[in-house]
Amino acid sequence: MGVWRTSEIGYLTPFSTRCALTGQLLPGRYWEAEVEGRTLRFVDEHAERLYLTYWLPRYGGPRGETR
Repeated sequence: MGVWRTSEIGYLTPFSTRCALTGQLLPGRYWEAEVEGRTLRFVDEHAERLYLTYWLPRYGGPRGETR
């Protein structure tokens, strides 16, 4: 289960984190969740759910191996 986070964006601290599913830049608020021991950032809860139910079973796994 994830939580909403807010990034600190400023002139001296650019923020270039991208969504783990869509690749979109995540300025401002983003959804952060732990998946298989890794902390991943998403645009919202729906992107996390899609990552867990679609992307990870098809393409995820250790070293990029399919399950």
